[in-house]
Formats: sequence, structure tokens, C-alpha cells
Amino acid sequence: MAEELPLAKHSFEFDGIRAYEDLGLVVGHINWPTGTTISHSSQSVPGRYGDIPQGNAYGAKTWQIPVSFQASSDEEYMETLINITRAFTRRAEQGVSFPMRFGTMPDVTYYGTFTALPEATQISTGANDSQLTLTFVADDPKGYKDPITVKITDSMFEYTPEGTGEIYPIFRITPKKDMEEIGVAYGSDPTKYVDVGYDKVADEQGNVVDKEPVLVNDPCNGLTTWTNITSTSQLNFGINGVIDGSVMSNDTSISVRRSPNDTSAMYDYGDPLKHTDGKMYGPLIMHQGLPRAVKNFEVTFRIRHEKNYARAISGNEVYGLDSNGKCIFRAYLQDSSQGRSTRGEIWIGPENNDIQVYKGYKDFHDGKDYTNHVTIVKNGRPSNKNTKGGKGEGKTNVNYYQANVSIKNFNNTSYFNHGFIQCRIRKVGLKVWVSLWKCNTWNGKTGDYIVKNKVINLRKDQDFDFSTIAWHAKKTNITEDKLNPQTGKVNKQYNYGWNSITSYTVKEILDDGNGDEPHPVVHAGETVVIDCERNETTLIHGGAVDSLEKRVSLGSTYPSLWGGQSEVIGFNVNPEEVNVEMTYRPTYL
Repeated sequence: MAEELPLAKHSFEFDGIRAYEDLGLVVGHINWPTGTTISHSSQSVPGRYGDIPQGNAYGAKTWQIPVSFQASSDEEYMETLINITRAFTRRAEQGVSFPMRFGTMPDVTYYGTFTALPEATQISTGANDSQLTLTFVADDPKGYKDPITVKITDSMFEYTPEGTGEIYPIFRITPKKDMEEIGVAYGSDPTKYVDVGYDKVADEQGNVVDKEPVLVNDPCNGLTTWTNITSTSQLNFGINGVIDGSVMSNDTSISVRRSPNDTSAMYDYGDPLKHTDGKMYGPLIMHQGLPRAVKNFEVTFRIRHEKNYARAISGNEVYGLDSNGKCIFRAYLQDSSQGRSTRGEIWIGPENNDIQVYKGYKDFHDGKDYTNHVTIVKNGRPSNKNTKGGKGEGKTNVNYYQANVSIKNFNNTSYFNHGFIQCRIRKVGLKVWVSLWKCNTWNGKTGDYIVKNKVINLRKDQDFDFSTIAWHAKKTNITEDKLNPQTGKVNKQYNYGWNSITSYTVKEILDDGNGDEPHPVVHAGETVVIDCERNETTLIHGGAVDSLEKRVSLGSTYPSLWGGQSEVIGFNVNPEEVNVEMTYRPTYL
């Protein structure tokens, strides 16, 4: 097959028909439209000076195309006009448009129809050579390039699409193992996401009802949805420690505030010299409560802990709260003393009537013991010195001396020493499922299970509802935090440890939800297609294509992207365990 010749610069091709090659039309200069037709709307209000703007409506884009043709006879003249009419006249079908390419941008296709085929006028008297101006209208004013496919290589994938207009990506996700849920979200706006997971049903009228609607989807990168708690008197539950210090929001987390500035490696858990009773202390925040408490629910959150000084003791804890503000579950990461490894714990049930679901030191390593030598400053005995000449009162001098304290360091570690975990608590009736995952601290990918769908059967007196969570980051003093009486400061500054919360999601489970533990939405080797142009999700398996709409959360928005604008596209899957591709057509305004 002969290779198609490139489209001439001053020409066009409509629905496969070229102006010059097929019709003998010579195209003149096309005045390219700057933009679409614009209709501005505003409303007049009595007593107001000026109108209230209600925005612009952007309509079609129109091209005026001057063409001319030569005809050596009346017959050739009529034949050319008939060919123009046949080529540019289409059946009037609603919603149907036809492709148009211009030689000035041959790789961009517009879709529309000709709306004016005017009278052809003679170029000169006595000759059949004629000219006319065609009118082409693209009701969709965007121009489209050929599709581009991008392989997604990271769960937090930053990408800048080609083009200048709005585009509608299609995501194809093929896992290497069964998956219970697949999510795609954009970093610029928490409402831009597609969540494919649990079932939906239809009511008697056929309306789709989401059995597990998303009530909260907080990426934890701002403080507007949180309340800062300054005293335990504001709480209706007991905490392990007291409240002090402050928090800050980051691009992907809420953490203990860096002190004395946002780039410091020190953290504001509070003044160590105020806390000499051995209790833990640090900031506590509470998320805004649900409009109403829910009995059946699924809560998912992520917390992170970094122990950067072997003897430091810090941690952070998530408290689940019921409609009365009482604690109904706890999950935390907590350092141990003298260099022992960090542990993780999960408790389910009302305070003082709860069940320990997990306590462990994942990937425990017993290092070789050694002795830390910590130097502290203490008060010595005061001495008196008479003033000159032996008259007057003597002057008292305070002496200080250094003491070396030897402390055993067990040098133990676990995954939680530098731990990033995702915890999911799912409750239906008196049955609770608990799962805990490792997460990659560099890219946020969900990794191996630590606990997988462990089932807890509550007694009736242990039943509870759910309203919100609180998050408490805290540390406790060690020898280095003791007062240096000579300076009025601590004996030694050190890195207290990094603690943060990075996401929080709540779903309500209507009726019995799925009636069982979460089941896969896609099996290994099958492909989920999330189409943000058609607003639909399908499953390709064994040569068949089935709809997954009943398992798409009603909060899903099938978001678009914009050409030339960078966006972080996040996935709740590990690219090492799935193949993910994004296909889109660049558009031009």
C-alpha cells in the first residue's frame, strides 16, 4: 500500500476527502479563529450598581475557508460544484460530527460539519474559474491528537499531559494478584478520584444505592478539618500521657511541628523541663465528627514513625471515638526504653472492655548490647567568699560538675522503628475485621500484610458506634532531657523522632455491606478499565467485558486532566504488583 502523502500546508481534509487532490480546490488564507463563540450571562438586581456576573458559555469554533477552482468548460464547472456538494453535505443526524484536519496543524483533528456552502462567484468575467467561502463549525471546539499511552511506574506518578485543553484519561490496571480495591486520585483536589471496591444495589425504583458510601476522604495535608485539643479536660476518654506542643501540615501529612522553624530537625512536643513526672507528652488533634455516628463502618488510616536517635522514646496513636466521645479502638506505634525496639499495638472495643488484636515487633532484630555514656551537669556544693577588706556579706558561688552516666542500650530494632503502616478496621454488626499493612516510606506504596483480615467477634456489651478519630503524637523524657542547672536548658538536644498521620478515610456500610470480609474486585491477570471520558469502569476477563459500575463508589468523579498542567496521579496499588497504563488524546483549545 502506497504511503499517504502529507497534507499540504494550505489545504484541508474533511472526512477523508482532500480539498485539492480530490476536489481540485485551491485553499486561500484561512483566518484561524482565536477562540470559540462566547456568550456572557449576568443578572440585574434592583438597587445594585452593576450586574452580577454569572459566567461565560463557550460555544462552537468556526472557520471561514476561502477556496477557488478552475473550470475549462461549463460542464467542468457544474461537475466541480456537484462534487463540492456531495463531499461537504452529510445526513442530519443528531450528535454526529465528522473529522477535519487543516494543513497548518495536520496532526490535530477537529470534529464538526460544514454549515454554509455559498454561491460560487466568477473570478473574472467570461471565465468559469470561480471562488467561494466555506463555513466549517466544530461544535466541540477542541482539536484532538492521536492517542498517547503512558506506562505508570509509581504509585505517586507526576505527569504533564501534552496539549492545551481538557483531556479524559483511560486507566488500564492489570494486577498480578487478587485485589479488593483499586483507587485513582489526583493530588490537586481530594474530590478528584475513582474508587472501585464494594458492591452497590438498586432500590425498588431502580435507583442505584451505594452500600458503602465514602463519608470522609481526608489526605491529611491540611488542618481545616481538625481541632487542636489543648487540655485533657476537653476529652471524654483517657490517653496515655498529657497534651503539649503543636502540629503542622505538610504536603502529604500532618506531623509534630518542627521547632524552632519549619526546616528544623527538632520537634515541638512541648518543653521537656515542664514534664518531670515521667509521663508522655505531645500535641493532640481531633477530626471533625461525622454528621451522625454509624454502627457499621470501615475506617482506614495511615501513620508513620521515625526513630532517629537510638535512646529516644516517642510514638503516635490513633483513637477511634463513638458518639459520646468515648474511645472504641486504639492503634499506635511506640518506642521502648534503653534502645529496645519499637512496637505496634491495636485494641478493639470500648475503653476498659477492649480486646488486644495485635502486639508485635515486626521484623525484630536483636542487635549487640552496648553501653551509652551520657554526660550531665549537676549542682556542686555552694561556697562563700568574703568581700574585699573582710567587710560586708560574703558572696556565694555555685559550683557545677559533670557526671557521666552509663546506660545499657539493648540495640534492638523492628520494622516499626522506621515504620509506615496502613490500618483498616471494618465492622458489621458484632463482627470486626482488622488488617495492617507495611507501606513504603519513600513512595507510599502499600506492601506486605502484617495482619490480614483478622476477625474479632464482639460481645453485646462490647458493641459500639463510630463518630471520628483523634491523633496524639508524644514523647517521654530520657536522661538527656534533664535540666542543666548551669545553662537552664536540657543537658543535651537530640532528635526526638518524627511522627505523622498521612490519610484518613471512612465508609458507612449499609445493611450488611458485602455480608462478609472484603472480596476481590479483580483477580490476577484480569484488567480493570477506568474510562474518564465515558464515566464508566469495566472488567476485562477471559475475553469478556463486564461492567463494574455497581462496585464504583458514588463519590467517584472520573476526573479529567489539562494539557500543559502537571498533576500527581496517585494509585492505591504497588506498581511492582500491577501493570498500569494511561491512555489519552491530547486536545488543543
